Amino acid sequence: MQAIELSVMYFAILLGFGVLLANVLKKRNIPDTFFLLLLGLLFSPTVFANPVITHYVSIKLVDVSAMGNIPDFLRVLALILVIFIGTFNLNIKVLKRYSNITLKLAVLGVLFNAVILGLIGQGLFGLGIIFALLLGAAISDTDVNVIFALEKSLAKSKRALTILKVEGIFNTPISVLIPLIFLDFIYMESGAMIEPMKYLSNFWLMITVGVGTGLMVGLSASWLFKNVLKEYGSLLLFSLALITYALAISIGGSGGLAVAVCGLVAGNFALSKRDEKEGLIQFEDQLSEMLRISVFTLLGAQVTLLMGLQELLLILVFFMMVVVIRPIFLIAIMGKLRQNFSRKDVLIMSLVAPRGLSSAAMIPIVAGAAITIGNPELAGKMVNIVFMVILLSVLFSSVVAKIGGMERFQDKGEGKRAKSEEKPAPPVEKKDEGGDISLMLEKGKEEKDGVIV
Repeated sequence: MQAIELSVMYFAILLGFGVLLANVLKKRNIPDTFFLLLLGLLFSPTVFANPVITHYVSIKLVDVSAMGNIPDFLRVLALILVIFIGTFNLNIKVLKRYSNITLKLAVLGVLFNAVILGLIGQGLFGLGIIFALLLGAAISDTDVNVIFALEKSLAKSKRALTILKVEGIFNTPISVLIPLIFLDFIYMESGAMIEPMKYLSNFWLMITVGVGTGLMVGLSASWLFKNVLKEYGSLLLFSLALITYALAISIGGSGGLAVAVCGLVAGNFALSKRDEKEGLIQFEDQLSEMLRISVFTLLGAQVTLLMGLQELLLILVFFMMVVVIRPIFLIAIMGKLRQNFSRKDVLIMSLVAPRGLSSAAMIPIVAGAAITIGNPELAGKMVNIVFMVILLSVLFSSVVAKIGGMERFQDKGEGKRAKSEEKPAPPVEKKDEGGDISLMLEKGKEEKDGVIV
């Protein structure tokens, strides 16, 4: 069978079973990331290349390595659409209201995780400093799709939920940007001179060009939508996301950041009416969901979890460090603002931080770089680490959200501030300046008395 036919067959198997599974879980408001990874794992060498199985029969259901560059293409496409749709549905008033916390979590949080988790990973797994930083950067994001799946459990913690959503939307492009900087060091010859100013200027160039490209294309969207048939509106949105990414990359900018800015501008200025946005976003939402499912099942099918007890224990210790350092960082950056949040909200923001799409999309690219320099063992180790961290973080966050949503754990002493927030807004004209907690992410939700339900 030819390579292209094999690739289509493997993709069809993973996507078909993935969609069926995701559909069942969505009906029950259960995050599907954990189970999609396990589904991919069922088709991976972990099961069918196990010596216990191969002793009796040789089976190869899915071989991701035989698909060539197709998985990486799907991963990049998934990132583009998820980032674009996330910011497209984000009310800019919400961003203004919580920018002092969410942007720090999204930007400084990614940098903090990349460095601290990288150093911890270097000590635990004996990685080189560059690959250790790449590992830290690859697991520095939080997955907004998992947060949305936990929305019902966190419904009584609206402030914490909103901050987690906005953080998840904005830290995805940043967590993609950081590894791209570090990847350059991998191909550097031994003994070559490292020029810090060169990489600092490249980093700044990627940010400024990315933001500039996103603004330019996003502002152009208003004119474009006035001159295109309504039937082609969804396709135009899809094209805008891809064109923005391609333009930014071609001139040395960050494609992910450009897409995030473009989506934010287009969603709040070019198309500010909700009925227009909901009609246009359906196609992209379905396509991004298909690609998201593919990314997780592909990662699961790619890993080979034939590890010893020592390696498993090291990964568990590493995951514990991932959990522990977030509250430390969160409390440090909140400062006096922490007084405006209940203890329960702070606890939820500290512990509900599931890793997801950008981690699953970036680590195979990093692993590919390790294979290129002749170190496939390192590639397999890093994929295994990230796979387990995603798996455990989603499970841990789901448990924390479930416990936090129980009636017995609701804050009962928040006082007048908490009670006043529960009062319905008076039926007067709103001059909202981004102050109401309820003017949140739209994401296809309906508003009632100013509260997203």
